[in-house]
Amino acid sequence: MGAMCGIGALLDPAGTAPADCGRRMVDALRHRGPDGDGVYRDGPATLAHTRLAIIDVPGGDQPLHSEDGQVSAIVNGEIYNHAALRLELERRGHRFATRSDSEVVVHAYEEHGEDLVRHLNGIFAFVLWDGRRRTLVAARDPFGVKPLYWWSDGRRLAIASEVGALLATGLVEARVDRTALDHYLACRFVPSPRTLFHGIGKLAPASLLVTADGAPPARSSYREPPGAPLDATEGELERELAERFVDAVERQMMSDVPYGAFLSGGVDSAAIAAAMAQRMQEPPSTFTIGFPGHGAVLDERSYAAESARLIGTEHRDTAMEEADFLDELARCVRHLEEPTGIPSAPALMQLSRFTAGSVKVVLSGQGADEPHGGYGRHQAAAALSAAGRLGPLARPLRAATGLLAGNERARRAGRLLGDLSSAERLVRLVEITGDGLRTRLVGGTGEDAAAERLALAEDVLGDVAGRGLVEQALYLDTRLFMPDRLLICADKMSMSASLEQRVPFLDVELMRFVERIPVRTRVRVRAGKRLHRRAMARLLPEQVVRRPKHGFSTPYESWLRRALGEEVERRYAPGADLAELIEPGVVADLVGAHRSGRADQKSILYCLLELSEWHRIFIEGVAREPVRALGGRG
Repeated sequence: MGAMCGIGALLDPAGTAPADCGRRMVDALRHRGPDGDGVYRDGPATLAHTRLAIIDVPGGDQPLHSEDGQVSAIVNGEIYNHAALRLELERRGHRFATRSDSEVVVHAYEEHGEDLVRHLNGIFAFVLWDGRRRTLVAARDPFGVKPLYWWSDGRRLAIASEVGALLATGLVEARVDRTALDHYLACRFVPSPRTLFHGIGKLAPASLLVTADGAPPARSSYREPPGAPLDATEGELERELAERFVDAVERQMMSDVPYGAFLSGGVDSAAIAAAMAQRMQEPPSTFTIGFPGHGAVLDERSYAAESARLIGTEHRDTAMEEADFLDELARCVRHLEEPTGIPSAPALMQLSRFTAGSVKVVLSGQGADEPHGGYGRHQAAAALSAAGRLGPLARPLRAATGLLAGNERARRAGRLLGDLSSAERLVRLVEITGDGLRTRLVGGTGEDAAAERLALAEDVLGDVAGRGLVEQALYLDTRLFMPDRLLICADKMSMSASLEQRVPFLDVELMRFVERIPVRTRVRVRAGKRLHRRAMARLLPEQVVRRPKHGFSTPYESWLRRALGEEVERRYAPGADLAELIEPGVVADLVGAHRSGRADQKSILYCLLELSEWHRIFIEGVAREPVRALGGRG
């Protein structure tokens, strides 16, 4: 293998599942691996695999087996340190049958058992069958770059890269999980271990799932808390960060097929292109998408083209029109399977299709904001740290925010100044809606979901107990909020086009270093990504570094004020299937408030639009009819 693939597995000790479950999974995962497939059965275990060939193109078919045939594995991902692991394992007597990086998973399991995950630097989801112990082992990589879903009825267990492969087995039907719905309306995504599908779970990042014949699956975490803060000058840290980043990019350029990079107008993607250019013989290929008529902040094609010229890349770009948005959203949600509240997802899907015409692997700039403090909520955490020290003086601040009735962000800020634990504050920083709005939308109180979010946050924050609020915010973002939203979106959108997306900023070795940089050096109030920007500036032309930060965005806010807002209201009209789930009158009020400018409701309105598409595809089972043009080119 060596690459992004689709994997599926079934453990069925009693033999009651349909005999063709493996083949059904393969058919559902074909887009993830168009270069080959395989179904392997050993007693109660079935392993299914579709292959996108990147390394050892002629010889890396899966499943991969140990020398004695007792251990078999299917792997989705890349193991960046496979060469060093292979040498070590060969010294210990293991014999490799292929050049595939994935084969180290088999032999590392023979050598280290379930602890093998601690030896891997990579992005991966794998399922391994140990025929001798009659045990199935599944794992998801440390930051959750690759997704893994599972279902069990207590007798049988099914696991797959995508929900669609589980639904295709016929063992489970698509139903809405009401607790998960509250998570989605609060945070724009559903955190592991839930999904929006009742009865289908996600394996959490840095987690193992282990089960023997007939036993309930046991889950465990192998998260690695940050080491002790580094004792070095800012200049030394800046220089070392730049060097280690370029090394991480070089590790992730591992490929036997053409590769490139997504390039926006910002610093992070430009730094990846610059690092690639440093370590390549020929100019790297770069790709971007823009939105005609929306100015340089939203249509980044001119900035990206300038970065490409200054760095020296072979650059190509494409464009998305407003009239294309709903059609692209329908395609996008079918592949996302779980709404993620990311308005740029349809554009990322279109960009992935465009890029896949030239390369099979692409590097992207995701994962720089979370550990380095690039979001407004990280600045808010720094401000809350200060407010927490104000004591009684915080009360007037809280009262003042309550006066800004049309400003949901200000109201949320007021709620954050109460007597809350760190976990409660940090969860609320991510929430886009208050309890009252969600109660009006769905009719329930959401207490169970709120308690679940808090418990998940407290579990993760246990790793950094005693650290300051800002460091806790960065750690929670990286381990809980990023994996099941941004990274699942990135995986699903790129793999829909059979394109492998890699994220060098989340390289395990690099992140071990980054999380030891003192948090005050990484981020301060009004100075997010402080050290990161200075380190990346060492690689980049000054014109690129001076540009103001802006993420990959779309003009959906203005579209929601026009025809897209009407579309949201239409989908939640009284009598629609969705009216059983969401109160139509509340949706109409949100649309009206946003269109009139009385309140900024773009985040929840986009979530509702995406939810309607998900419900239509997966719950109603309705194929989308041709979409009328939205009108306007804005």
